Amino acid sequence: MKLKAIEPASDAPSRYSVPALEKGLDILELLAKEREGLNVTAIAARLSRSTGEMYRIIQYLEWRGYIDRDRERDLYTLSFRVFRLAHEHPPLKSMVACATPIMEALASEIGQSCHLVVVDRTSIVIVAQVDSPLPIRYSVRLGAQFPIHEKSSGLLLAAFMRPADFDNLVEELSRTVDKKTVASFKKHATEIRKAGHEDRESFLVPGIVNLSHPVRNHAGEVVAALTVPYLSQRGDQPSVAACSVALETAAEALSRALGYQG
Repeated sequence: MKLKAIEPASDAPSRYSVPALEKGLDILELLAKEREGLNVTAIAARLSRSTGEMYRIIQYLEWRGYIDRDRERDLYTLSFRVFRLAHEHPPLKSMVACATPIMEALASEIGQSCHLVVVDRTSIVIVAQVDSPLPIRYSVRLGAQFPIHEKSSGLLLAAFMRPADFDNLVEELSRTVDKKTVASFKKHATEIRKAGHEDRESFLVPGIVNLSHPVRNHAGEVVAALTVPYLSQRGDQPSVAACSVALETAAEALSRALGYQG
């Protein structure tokens, strides 16, 4: 699966106007960013639409199974149907099928959880996840989505983008984050590209060291990041350095399974 080029946003109207479809997609994109959910009034306000024009579309999306409704709180959230549809896409489905046994073996070997990450515009999505076999563990929810600049795996994936794609990504980020964040993002991406991998304390979770290595396809393109959120525990366990070596081996094995021969 190729990393999709990010097209610069445009204020120009679409060549073909499909108002109902536009509203439906706006609702899905909004709810994808809201973990707690929103009611109809909040959805309409966020999208600068009237409650009346949103209500029928929300009802239809719920009927089709693309959004769920918490009837007690009257809040709508994105369902897992979109995620399931993405997993039915042949390249992604094939990659996850190849990755699962390799990730299971890795988690068993190092006693740490691991997950597989791909890019979705300015975000990353967890497309495969295997828990540590230990009673105490740290893991990331399958299907979770995060801003690309906030996660080590996102920085790694950005670092190995084609230059034009990386420039488009930076332009897109510049619309939503401050200049200091963008500068830090570019600096870290450059460092990762030189190193070839990422070993860094988590930006978000104290005590976690994120280890991330690239996964390549048959053409040598980086299509995913295999990541271990290393949780230190007392007792006999592999060191961060040993886990990074095992992770690199697993990422290389997955790359070979996808046809990479470099």
